[in-house]
Amino acid sequence: MKKALSLALLLILCLCLTVPALALTQGDSFYVTDETGSLSQDTVDQVVRINGELEENYEAHIVVAFVDYFGDRYADEYAVSLFNEWSLSPRGMLLVVSPKEGRGGMTVGSEITDVFTSDDMNSYLDRYFWDDFDKGKYDKAVTRLVEKLSDWYEDYYGPVSGGSQAAPGGSSASGALAGLGILGVILGFILRNIFVILLFVVILVLIVLADRRRYRSYYMSIGMPIPRYYPWYMFTSRPYRAYRRPRPPRPPAPPRGGGYRPPTRPASRPAPRPSRPSRPSGGGHSGGSFGGRGGSSGGFGGHSGGGRSGGSFGGRR
Repeated sequence: MKKALSLALLLILCLCLTVPALALTQGDSFYVTDETGSLSQDTVDQVVRINGELEENYEAHIVVAFVDYFGDRYADEYAVSLFNEWSLSPRGMLLVVSPKEGRGGMTVGSEITDVFTSDDMNSYLDRYFWDDFDKGKYDKAVTRLVEKLSDWYEDYYGPVSGGSQAAPGGSSASGALAGLGILGVILGFILRNIFVILLFVVILVLIVLADRRRYRSYYMSIGMPIPRYYPWYMFTSRPYRAYRRPRPPRPPAPPRGGGYRPPTRPASRPAPRPSRPSRPSGGGHSGGSFGGRGGSSGGFGGHSGGGRSGGSFGGRR
């Protein structure tokens, strides 16, 4: 029974230590909650002024909370629970410290958790907060840290001009590129793909050099002077056709249409045979006609002539 009573008292004591911390009420200024009375009004006013600029320019805020005790909870765990309970901005930051316990923690919203990491938080706290905090200079510690965190927002999102919000992840250089419009887009693409672009340029140069060697070899092989080479020659063969040997002319094409006949060579005629000269007839002959083959006698009509008689033949002997 005594053990049970002791355990109950221990649980009640733990609840008494943890409940005040979990039941922390947000301050009237929203940006500063101080239940320990450690901060002056000037510090509160300065933190409120800085947060007003952050809300207007970047939709972000830096909330500061001073608590009496964390109890049995870790400071960073407590900070995350309080951040969600107060529904702070995804770009916001929350600083929770306990002067009596000498410890504290910091957390940031989901939108900047990848760019403002836990290492960055520890670096900012070590450089701008813990030294003055450990010395009891709470006003100086809070003011210095909030100012440096405000500078981080300006560096990350870019300076604001004309009351318009800068793009996330910006800087003065990226803001200038964004103002150039399409040129900024092109430059951004080149910077992101610089390795691929360089590789493409190297391959293109090697192709041009190989084509230039082929170009020179062609003119050297035909014994012609080498004209000037241009890179676009590799997309056309016209420079190579200019010095080709001329082809023999083709015969004219025949006219179209029916009834065409190719020209023929004129037929050669045989030379005429020379005629045999006629034999002169002697005086005093008598002639007669022959109606059959030679070799037989008779059938002549004789005429008396000058001292001899004979007959003429109309055929071959």
